[in-house]
Amino acid sequence: MGALIHVESVLELRRLALLGTPVRVALRVNRAGGGLPGTHQMAGVATPFGIDETELPAAVALAATLPTVRLVGFHLHAVSNNLDSAAHAAFVDGAVRWSVATAARLGVPLSYVNVGGGFGVDYVGNRVFELPLRARPAPAGVQLVFELGRYLAAGAGWYAAEVLDLKRVHGRWFAVLRGGTHHFRLPAAWGYSHPFTVLPVSSWAYPFPRPTVEGVEVDAAGELCTPRDVLTRGQRVDRLRVGDVLVFGAAGAYGWDISHHEFLRHPHPQTLVL
Repeated sequence: MGALIHVESVLELRRLALLGTPVRVALRVNRAGGGLPGTHQMAGVATPFGIDETELPAAVALAATLPTVRLVGFHLHAVSNNLDSAAHAAFVDGAVRWSVATAARLGVPLSYVNVGGGFGVDYVGNRVFELPLRARPAPAGVQLVFELGRYLAAGAGWYAAEVLDLKRVHGRWFAVLRGGTHHFRLPAAWGYSHPFTVLPVSSWAYPFPRPTVEGVEVDAAGELCTPRDVLTRGQRVDRLRVGDVLVFGAAGAYGWDISHHEFLRHPHPQTLVL
């Protein structure tokens, strides 16, 4: 059998069988418990993800009656952006033990366990996620799979936006950018302040004085018609001028890809691959 399909419900399993193509299947299970810290809880709570653990025996029994389906294991992704590596290691250990015990109880020939992702990136500090799993081998004959999208991609991308205006409104300084959440939505979506670095630009093409601030806190705001279009709040700058560029690091994951690109039809950013 070729493709491996992760199945989220009994209905998906029935639809898959109707295709008539032999496939290997891993059932995504929303297990009870969990408690991993993170930005978004995917399992252990009421979410639309996976099969409720109480319905798993029926799903396994159904899979056994479908001639084109070969059940090989489980998908147990539970959290997004967890920075507690020790807790995550304990989760992985528990997920593997649960998979082995559940497969034995339900008669599943276990060869695959996907524990998902959730490896965190600290956008506002210096914490580093290091999973201490080298001493924890997977059971013999079982492929243990991690999904490392954010962990691998975040640090490989930067978002740069020109400062179009500097303005003080009701006591707060705003750096208005040629860009914003329609390019890099993650800070607004997750409700945090994404730090930036000022890239000075020496040229100034206008005959009037260049607006400049020094030693103040600024909010980095976008050009959309909503007060929620803010990437950074209250970051102190030694010096910032209109025409300088703000560079936001760790923007390689869940940045452009989750943004509402056509809001107000502003131009898309230039993408450079190095």
